[in-house]
Amino acid sequence: MNKRERVMAAIAGQPVDRVPLSFWLHNFAREHSARALADETLRLYRTFDWDFLKPQSRFQCFSEMWGLEYRVSADRAQWPVITKMPVASSRAFGELTPRDPSTGALMEQIEALRMIRAEAGAEVPIVATVFAPLMIAQFMLAGGVDAVVRMMRESPAELERGLAAIGETLRGYVRLLMDEEIDGIFYATNMATRDRLSPADFERFQRPFDLPILEAARSAPFNILHMCGDGILFDAFASYPANVFSWATSAGNPTLTEVRERTGRAVLGGLPAKPEILTMTREALLARADKSIAETGGRSHLLGPDCSINPDTPEPLLHAVGAKVREHA
Repeated sequence: MNKRERVMAAIAGQPVDRVPLSFWLHNFAREHSARALADETLRLYRTFDWDFLKPQSRFQCFSEMWGLEYRVSADRAQWPVITKMPVASSRAFGELTPRDPSTGALMEQIEALRMIRAEAGAEVPIVATVFAPLMIAQFMLAGGVDAVVRMMRESPAELERGLAAIGETLRGYVRLLMDEEIDGIFYATNMATRDRLSPADFERFQRPFDLPILEAARSAPFNILHMCGDGILFDAFASYPANVFSWATSAGNPTLTEVRERTGRAVLGGLPAKPEILTMTREALLARADKSIAETGGRSHLLGPDCSINPDTPEPLLHAVGAKVREHA
């Protein structure tokens, strides 16, 4: 099988010659422009020959649409420094208006995807990262997650209005993505965990803003829903329209086979993410890969990390996983 055949067969639950494999990681010094992001993604692809690509857009690109500013990092493993937050108060968050996704940082992401497709060719599937509005909110307010949770309690109407503006912008962005030569979106949220949201919070602040964005991507064959964190509210996500579910198989979260059996859809995961992977031995990492493949029998399973991996993860570790996976062919 070639890469596209392998990935699409895995998504469909059909037999594959081996499980598809990919990793994704930031390089904070090489993601501040379309050309830099494209070059780094292509470098990783040529180095590791992964089966699909998730270009690792800088985390702040979405909130840049409303004025976030930052200082570029000179080191691949050093987070950029935020120098200006987009809003200064709950009231200001509630006054956000939609932005044109064909401009600014979002258009830059589209330009990077075009470069990657043109140079990687048609064989490799590519997914574009899209953050949930509630996740973006934490990069809009000083105080981050705590500030968002406080808005849920103290200023819920303002939070909803701001989320609606972000959501409308993202729907437009996803519609533009669907016109490009990509295969889907990697839709990520990190707020929907039991220590952050109640089921009622989820129904008010998460679901209504997620579903229209995912619906805008429904025509794509490779849409991934990524649920970040321990203790995810998986039952609330189970009916979401995605082809693939991605999450950490960690404390309080379901296993790969539990999600596959519950949803009837493919699962992405089985390998550790940051910070764990950085200190793992080769033997421990390969044992994790073997265990995950054995658990699923290699069916409806894409092998990848729980979340992004450390930018300075030793390259021999990643090569070793690739060699191990190809042994399973």
